[in-house]
Amino acid sequence: MNFRQLEYILAVNEQGHFGRAAEQCFISQATLSEMIKKLEEELGIIIFDRSRSPVILTSQGTDVIKNARDIIDKTHELKQLKSSLEGRLSGTLRIGVIPTVAPILLPTIIKPFVSAYPDINLKIKEATTDQLISDLEANQLDGAILATPVANTDMNEYPLYTEALKVYGINDKTKELVNIQDVKNNKIWLLQEGHCLKDQVVSICEIDEKSFEIDGLEIECNSFATLVGLVDDFGGYTLLPEHYVKIMSKYRQLKTRSFEEPEPKRQISMLVFRPFVKKLQINALVNVIRKQINLKEKK
Repeated sequence: MNFRQLEYILAVNEQGHFGRAAEQCFISQATLSEMIKKLEEELGIIIFDRSRSPVILTSQGTDVIKNARDIIDKTHELKQLKSSLEGRLSGTLRIGVIPTVAPILLPTIIKPFVSAYPDINLKIKEATTDQLISDLEANQLDGAILATPVANTDMNEYPLYTEALKVYGINDKTKELVNIQDVKNNKIWLLQEGHCLKDQVVSICEIDEKSFEIDGLEIECNSFATLVGLVDDFGGYTLLPEHYVKIMSKYRQLKTRSFEEPEPKRQISMLVFRPFVKKLQINALVNVIRKQINLKEKK
């Protein structure tokens, strides 16, 4: 038995297909099948039910995969420890970010991170919460930055920062604070389905899941810039995270107000499904994010 055989069975489990697993491992399908067969013979069990498509695990195979993943994770951790002892971090770090965080956070943290860790190849994917969770569980991402808590997930969480939600669209210059009733009794522009912030706004304002409807206009919003533009053109309100408000023009900031206490907030965190695989790289990115957000909040 060797580590390569364990990586092969993990690839087959991930792909559900011997051919695709062989491509992922850069070997022939015949070689991969032979190596897995030898492992099964050595263990005295059948890991995969090959009679079905996609290939699925046997009951004993499920236990083998769990242990194999733990062993490979620990192996990666030891390799990272070696790099750390040599005073450097390297490898590829795959990070997902939700769209309501990406335009605010990425310009702040990418340059400091790549400057501090030039040997790390940082790959970033922007997607909705559900897609990022799915990618984490499928081992297609090492970490995901999103709003928490997230229901029904077995993830390790690294809290990054908390930010208040602000109301945009206030034209009354004498109004200093907004209460929930002010917003609830007016039209509210929302992000489209799939954005966790939409669900939070619906919950905060106790509204039906519908946006401000205009005759002849049907629009699904994916960005804060679109929401702000719609408020400017058609009236109504929208809720924005405070870090986005800080990068808006001064004119638009004058149309933004805070809620009365208790002020609604959202928690942004890094979620990791396999905490030991890229632990040192994840810790490095988390520390950079926390430092840069702290510096930004002091300005």
